[in-house]
Amino acid sequence: MNRTIIGLASVLGMALLGQNLHADVLVGPGGAFQQWTSAVLGPVNNPTYGGPYWNNVSGDGPTANIGWCLVGGGGCVIASPPGAIAYYGTATGQAVQNMYFQNKGIAVTVSLLGMLTNQMGTAQNSGYNVFGWYQLNSNGTIGAMTTLWNSKTGVIGESATFTPNGNYGFFLENIQGNGSADYFWFMNSSQDYSAGPNKNPIDTTQHFAVFSGTPGSYILGMDDTNFGNMDYNNMIVEVVNAPEPKLVTLLMIGFALCGFVTLRKRTGLFQRARSN
Repeated sequence: MNRTIIGLASVLGMALLGQNLHADVLVGPGGAFQQWTSAVLGPVNNPTYGGPYWNNVSGDGPTANIGWCLVGGGGCVIASPPGAIAYYGTATGQAVQNMYFQNKGIAVTVSLLGMLTNQMGTAQNSGYNVFGWYQLNSNGTIGAMTTLWNSKTGVIGESATFTPNGNYGFFLENIQGNGSADYFWFMNSSQDYSAGPNKNPIDTTQHFAVFSGTPGSYILGMDDTNFGNMDYNNMIVEVVNAPEPKLVTLLMIGFALCGFVTLRKRTGLFQRARSN
C-alpha cells in the first residue's frame, strides 16, 4: 500500500515539476513597480498634474486619466476599481520605453474594462482603435500580431484567451478617419510606426501604462493620441495569467499524499519501537 502511495505521489510530483506555476512577469530596462497614492491626482475640479508619467490632462472631455479610473473617480468608470495599485516605471516616475511579458507557458486571458475615447465612430469617416497582442521575435522586434477587438464592436466585459510561444506584448492601432492615418503603438515604443496613404510623423512616447493588480494580473491603460494629451484611458484591459486552478489542485493533492506517506512511516516506526 505504501509503495503504491509513494509511487503515485512521485508521479504527481514529477508532473508538477514539469509545470511552471508562476505567473508571467513584466520586464523592461530600468523599470520596477512604483507606489503612488490618490493624492497625486489633485482635486477633481482643479487637478494638479505631475509625478507618474501617466498623470496628465485628459484629451477626452471631462473624463480624467487612468489614475482616476483606478481609484474610481474623475468621470472614469470601470467595474470594481482596484485603487492606487503600483505602476511600472522608473524610480523618478518616467515611462519605461521597452516593456514586455516573459511567458511562463500559461494561457493569458485579457478582459476589456473600458474604452474612454472619442475614436469610437461607426461611420466610415470616423476613427477607431484596434487592440491586440504580438509575439516577440528573438531579436526583440515585433513578430506576429493578433487582433482581439476594436472600439467599434468591443463590448465592456468581454474577454479573449491565448497562449504565447515565448515573450509577448500588446499593441493599440489607431485608424484616423477613413484611413488618412494609421498609427501603431507598441509596448516597445521604439517600434511604433505610422501606416496608410499619408505617412504622418509619429511620436515614440510610451503609449502604455501597466499597473500590478492581484497576483498574476495586470491592468493596462493605453493612449491613442499622436503628439497629444496622454491620459492612458482610451483602452483599459485586465491581463490575467495566474496558474490554472487544476494545476494548483494537483499540487495540493501531491503535498497531501506526501504528507500522508510521511505520517504513515513515522507512525510505523513509532509502533515498532514501542513493541521492541
